Amino acid sequence: MKLKSTFLVLLIATCTSYIQAQGLSYVDGKEFALAETKQVTQFFGRFNGLEDYEGNRLSKNDTLYTHPALRQMYITNLFDKESNDMHDTLKNNFIRSVTNKREPKFLYHKKNDWYAQVDVVLKYEGKEHPCTVFLKMERENKGTKWVLANVYFRPFTDLFKSVDYFSDASSKSGVYIHPKSHEMRFINLKQAFDRLEEIEEYAARDYNPDYLTLFIYELKKGNAEFVEVKNLKFHFFQLDNWYFEVSSINRKSMNSGWLITDLMRVAEKDKEILRKYIFFHENSHTN
Repeated sequence: MKLKSTFLVLLIATCTSYIQAQGLSYVDGKEFALAETKQVTQFFGRFNGLEDYEGNRLSKNDTLYTHPALRQMYITNLFDKESNDMHDTLKNNFIRSVTNKREPKFLYHKKNDWYAQVDVVLKYEGKEHPCTVFLKMERENKGTKWVLANVYFRPFTDLFKSVDYFSDASSKSGVYIHPKSHEMRFINLKQAFDRLEEIEEYAARDYNPDYLTLFIYELKKGNAEFVEVKNLKFHFFQLDNWYFEVSSINRKSMNSGWLITDLMRVAEKDKEILRKYIFFHENSHTN
């Protein structure tokens, strides 16, 4: 999913002076401290250009508020600079796209289409297992809240290996219940229920297992127990034709904290495929 390249600094507007040295930059001659992005809320503020050079919240009447040059400065430094997994050209195109004066793109905390990926430890059937829980933002009354959206848990997915999550149909092996079975009072259902290793092959074409329901069921039955949170990252689908990932980078550098660690140009019609890949594909998880 990652595109590989080295990082290059984006030169913003010709009227704006931009140089970088020792973690400091200058915009129109003013010193701009590129400090660690410690909170996700701060990531939103910097991406949208809501903070001044010193990190103070800007008034909507301030000329710098959401100014393209200010946003270009901030967003350039919201990328993980030590990563070689994103092409500089792709990043520059992304920055130009989201800071376009005619049609700027912003992130919204209360809007959906961004997901939290929480890697946790789950005690299941007496053993500890890695488990990934996805949460999404949902509106309630006049506010919002995080809600469970999906679960990736290897013991569950191993039970449904033949299900194709990227198609409207499962990969059928040829087993089926005869169309005249109703004339035999479905006596042949026993044959289907005796073949548990492929029971899902008898399900409807649009069948997909609901792992979140399984997860909640096993917790309620006492077969599973939450242990701890191990890692956290976020997946953003909010911006038209773009997807990016935000992770917490802990290093002794001003380029640390919550940073963009993956970036892709994705057509709107293809975002559901990518979302399914992230939700269901084991290679998209690091636990």
